[in-house]
Amino acid sequence: MIRQLFFAFLFFTLISCQKKQREPLILPSNGNINTLTVVTSNDLWAGTIGQTVRDMYAYPSEGLPQQEPLFDLKQIPPEIFTGFARASRSVLWVGLNDEVNVRIDKNSYAQPQTVAVFSAPTKTALVESIVSQSAQVIKTLRAQEREERLRRIKKSTFDKHGLSKKFGISITMPSAYKIFKEDENTSWFQREIQKGHINILVYALSYDELIVRQKNLKKVIAQHDSIGKAFIPGRLPNSYLMTEKAYEPYLYSTFFGGKPALEVRGTWEVQGDFMAGPFLQYIINDKANNRNLILEGFVFAPSAAKRDYVFEVETILRSLAEKN
Repeated sequence: MIRQLFFAFLFFTLISCQKKQREPLILPSNGNINTLTVVTSNDLWAGTIGQTVRDMYAYPSEGLPQQEPLFDLKQIPPEIFTGFARASRSVLWVGLNDEVNVRIDKNSYAQPQTVAVFSAPTKTALVESIVSQSAQVIKTLRAQEREERLRRIKKSTFDKHGLSKKFGISITMPSAYKIFKEDENTSWFQREIQKGHINILVYALSYDELIVRQKNLKKVIAQHDSIGKAFIPGRLPNSYLMTEKAYEPYLYSTFFGGKPALEVRGTWEVQGDFMAGPFLQYIINDKANNRNLILEGFVFAPSAAKRDYVFEVETILRSLAEKN
């Protein structure tokens, strides 16, 4: 009996080991934030296909004072898409095939990973697919990049921000942020960077449903400027942060926890001084608490690329969680 049990145990152990050997090894993905690996032949990359990909995925990011691409593109031909390259977090596979095929695969070679596939029998059909279907791909890629940025932030967070007590909310921000200035209705956090700083503001205003529903640009600018004048002074006497007059902000409807909200992307300047930079703002209709909750971030980084700083701001503000 003991001998039979031994052989039965040995049999199931061998079967278990064989199953484990057959299971694919999923590597952790790699890559810089907002970097997209484009897998396509050198010939396609040099022609209209490559230009279409660049037009759709490397167009200038909105709300920045200088042109910076939405994604940094790194092209490699299919034959060298192996090893470390195959573990890239964000991948765009583009090629000619017998049938039109557009799909998004998750965690094919690494985790987390998004592989967007575009294939078609002709270059014309391939261009049409890329142009018509890339909006959803970009949305998926940006969501994944926010998750990755948030994962990195959570390794060391700033928890003593006081937002739960003051506003009944919490946001996840890196431990490098500190309280810079606050009053009863406003909290201002700041992180020092090389030759500049990143800023996060949270404040509440009287409930105004129409500013969000109607995407009222005039009200948005007036409200933004009034907060700048009251709370964010410049270096010189009587100077303050305001919306840059030369360029209108971009407005988009969105939601936070099911609440209607307005996303505002634009550039700021300082009245009476030569300072400027990008800002991102979310105006949330919080009817239950009879307020508009404002989450805002702005970046001051002269002569430096600002896209990834604004992306950090977006990730932090999008981490909003209500404390019930």
